[in-house]
Amino acid sequence: MRRIFIIVIGLVLLVAVGVGAVTLNLQQTEDEMIESIVKASSDITSMKCDIAQTRRVPLMDEPQKSSGTMIYIKPSRFCLDYTEPFAWKLKVDGDNIMTGSDESAVNGDAGRLYKGISSMILGCMSGEMLKDKRTFKVTVTDVGGEWKALLIPVRRDMKKMFTQIELGFDPGTCLLKRLLMEDAGGGSTEILISNVRLNGDYEAEW
Repeated sequence: MRRIFIIVIGLVLLVAVGVGAVTLNLQQTEDEMIESIVKASSDITSMKCDIAQTRRVPLMDEPQKSSGTMIYIKPSRFCLDYTEPFAWKLKVDGDNIMTGSDESAVNGDAGRLYKGISSMILGCMSGEMLKDKRTFKVTVTDVGGEWKALLIPVRRDMKKMFTQIELGFDPGTCLLKRLLMEDAGGGSTEILISNVRLNGDYEAEW
């Protein structure tokens, strides 16, 4: 009887170890997650999605919320088209940056700020930002329902704008679904991405 009990316990432990080993194999390493994200991004030629943005500013009790759509056309064009609470656009075409309802060109300090933000968004879309060790210290973790990438700026110009950037990716599609930017001045901007449509013809809408 004792021998049977020991055998049963041994079988249970073997099954438990086997299940643990299967679970471990399903967990991707940080490098594997980054490569999966970059691979998924490389297959995208264009994207349109809905965005919901929450902006928090020090000394303001209520967050500022806005929503609209984003269009991305590979390799370096995107448009944030806000419709609520009012109409406003940020359009980027390479080094050309336009803002406002009249799409005015942006230069000077504001232009440099928007250029930094736009290069970061384009880096998110391509996934290459996760491999840019000269600009960010990057850690990627699997938190179950999301792959979370934490980027800590190491380059001086990025440090002036952000203390950290957090990206959330869908493990199923490896696509970006959430972006949280923590400002050096204490504020933050979070953008949630939904209703993603890939590889359509969005030239007329852009």
